[in-house]
Amino acid sequence: MDIGALLFLPVPVVLLLFTRAPFGPLASLGLGVALMLTHRLYARPWALARASRRCLWCTRPADAGSELVIEEPFGTTTWRACSDDHADRVRRLLGWAGAHGRFLKAGILGTLGIFLIAAVLTTLGWLGPLRHADAVAVFRLGIAATVLPLGWLGSTRPPEAGPLRVPFPVHIQALVGSWTVTWLFRVVGAVWLVQAIVHVWQRL
Repeated sequence: MDIGALLFLPVPVVLLLFTRAPFGPLASLGLGVALMLTHRLYARPWALARASRRCLWCTRPADAGSELVIEEPFGTTTWRACSDDHADRVRRLLGWAGAHGRFLKAGILGTLGIFLIAAVLTTLGWLGPLRHADAVAVFRLGIAATVLPLGWLGSTRPPEAGPLRVPFPVHIQALVGSWTVTWLFRVVGAVWLVQAIVHVWQRL
């Protein structure tokens, strides 16, 4: 298995812990938060060490490819794409993300914050008839409504010229490639949207 894919694994593991709670709600939440907070400590240095020779779109070798300067929340970084076409794809995706930065931050961070609080309160029985599964449905709905537009509309924007300003660090997508992450947004987002709607329908 590619090292980048291996370092990406904590991301789906965290989502599994949050939505399935295999160790019980509180223990699963605690483990998920711990994995989430520590992931950057090892995943980001690995990705940055290969930023100049690994395509940000497909992860293939890109030593002589197009340069991509990206202004991330943690500072300005330089990445590469293996071809002009892949560079344009990255510029389209991240250009859309930069233009809708507030929407993405509110959708992802806001949903995460609401979920963590609601998950704890429902587990403690402090939200009346609401259950942990209800908090999970809200989490899925909020995340799906945020990543689906990015996954499907990110390719429609003209390639952004100059440095790219993004509302999130790009080392996570660098681990498996922006192409893979885009399709994960599309597929997982659609599945989560359906699951959330079905859950609400059943509860009503």
